[in-house]
Amino acid sequence: MQDLESRIRAERAAENSAFSSGFETLNKSLKAVFTLLVAAIAVLLVWFFIFSGFFTVQPDTAVLTFQFGKFQKVCTESWHWVFPYPVSQTVKVKTSPFSIETSSFMPANKALITNRKEAMGGAPDALKPGIDGYLLTGDACIVHTDWKMTARVVDPERYYKTCMTPLNPEKADDVMTAPGGERRGTRGPQTLLRAVLDDCVLRVTAGWNVDGILYNNNSSASKYQKTVETMVMKRVADLRIGVEVLRVDLELKSPPPQTINAFDNVLHAQQQSSAAIQKAEAYKIEQLALAQSESDRIISEADSYRKRVVSDVSADAGYFKSILAEYRKSPDTVTVTLFSQVMAEAMGKVKDKFIVNSIGGGRQELRLKLNPEPLTAKEKKEAEEKNEEAKK
Repeated sequence: MQDLESRIRAERAAENSAFSSGFETLNKSLKAVFTLLVAAIAVLLVWFFIFSGFFTVQPDTAVLTFQFGKFQKVCTESWHWVFPYPVSQTVKVKTSPFSIETSSFMPANKALITNRKEAMGGAPDALKPGIDGYLLTGDACIVHTDWKMTARVVDPERYYKTCMTPLNPEKADDVMTAPGGERRGTRGPQTLLRAVLDDCVLRVTAGWNVDGILYNNNSSASKYQKTVETMVMKRVADLRIGVEVLRVDLELKSPPPQTINAFDNVLHAQQQSSAAIQKAEAYKIEQLALAQSESDRIISEADSYRKRVVSDVSADAGYFKSILAEYRKSPDTVTVTLFSQVMAEAMGKVKDKFIVNSIGGGRQELRLKLNPEPLTAKEKKEAEEKNEEAKK
């Protein structure tokens, strides 16, 4: 009996020893795994803390950094690092040019303006206030215009702090709703800039007449657009919201759809009048040029004639003075010489000459210089042949 108990105890001791050895091995393995897991987590935390804070700013973009909700700096193109979220937060702001269009002054059915055929056949009898947009000119006429403003953000910090309602600037403006869910409008930078543009268009248009806006020459329409652009630029600059207006374009202008035909007739008449005036101006310029050319020609010919006469008279005066000096020395010789020269010149122009000469004793001598008889056709031919042979 005692031997059996001793044997059982020995077996139990052996089993306990084996279990203790296995448990110790398992414990060591678990400790090693836990150590590796802690090291991996530590490495991941270090990697997350260091590398997750790096970011790159793309061109035409600015990044605003905040730490615990307080603004820190504006980052531009390059690599940057901040503490990871939630310690730090970044907000992107586009600095490239963007456009804002307004159709506040167009009819609800814009096709009545853009499609003239539809306007001719389907225009309503009157505009509906609150639905159709329009402008009132200084001479109490109604016009419709469509505008586009191009701007860009030049001071991202001021832009975000003064008029950036959405948390993400790249999203549309916030929509305001009534307690019952009814839409009341929007609120944000685009809404603000569009309101400034609409206000400037209203103010400028009220000081212009309808002809100056719609149908006067291009310089007048350009001046109207430039006036609106100048006012918008000044108003936005005075707001100090970090936005610069680059340009304001007048995309479309038109009278009310109900009066388009009448205004088109006026425009056609003005175009015909302008064409007639331009034609008359061109004819006037042409005739003035011809008259000026003829006047210059007559004056030039008169001046040339004057110079020629003066030159001839001067030459004759010089010749007379030289002859006068010789005449005073020997009057008879000069007289005979001049007479001979005049007679030689006169005789050279006469074909048939008859010379009557007194030879003394009451006798006279008559000399006739007769021209040779003209050659016959045969003689002319023979003379020509001789000349050709002589040339050869």
